[in-house]
Amino acid sequence: PDVWLAQPSGLSTSPDGARLWLVDSETSALRYIEDGVLETAVGQGLFDFGHVDGAADSALMQHPLGLHALADGSVLVADTYNGAIRRYADGVMSTVETGLAEPSDIVSTADGEVLVVESAAHRVVQLAPAVVNVDEVRHQVKRPPSELSPGEVTLEVIFEPPPGQKLDFSFGDPTRLEVSASPENLLLEGAGVTTSLKRQLVINPAVTAGVLQVVAQAATCDAEAEHAACHLTRQDWGVPVVITDAGAFRLPLILRGLDS
Repeated sequence: PDVWLAQPSGLSTSPDGARLWLVDSETSALRYIEDGVLETAVGQGLFDFGHVDGAADSALMQHPLGLHALADGSVLVADTYNGAIRRYADGVMSTVETGLAEPSDIVSTADGEVLVVESAAHRVVQLAPAVVNVDEVRHQVKRPPSELSPGEVTLEVIFEPPPGQKLDFSFGDPTRLEVSASPENLLLEGAGVTTSLKRQLVINPAVTAGVLQVVAQAATCDAEAEHAACHLTRQDWGVPVVITDAGAFRLPLILRGLDS
């Protein structure tokens, strides 16, 4: 309950069964669960992606969708948006094949052949692993600073249930909003956790810039189904802000839907 994933899209167990490997597609990460603890082997976060080999703490992928743990303890990853097959071993990421059309899954046969699903080419191909040298490509998505007025500012997270779904009140309030700031004294009031997606903040006029950390979630269930499936929508924002007298008195963030 203390960890979060962003579109986990593949599973593979280590040969000894001790690790459950997975790829976390939206964060372009290779992660694993061992002894009930979730760890990250490769991945820098939601806004950092690219094609970089090398030490795990600096390697980058781009939206991987599949993986396969090999008998030697290494892990092959279908690095989907890079069109590549990557190999993780002993804390190092390398590239073993490039030029594939959105590889999305990997399996091995009893004879040791490695097969790759090439989704965009509508085919399955056999992999012949050999380390490929690639030029480093790094991307980082940065949100432009929001100009806010000092004093009272309304933070409002916009959420509309998807068609055919409704907010689920079965276990209490279905929404949750957590707000913090860096530096901490950016917020005079408004930090903490509440169930309302709308909150009044008080911005410190003595602070000129900072980052608001906002985490919002909403639980919904199918509206008419006899055995309704339920869903959790969650988003983390790191909102850089600049404090100015000409700034806005309202900060809208879109979880789902449109800001009216």
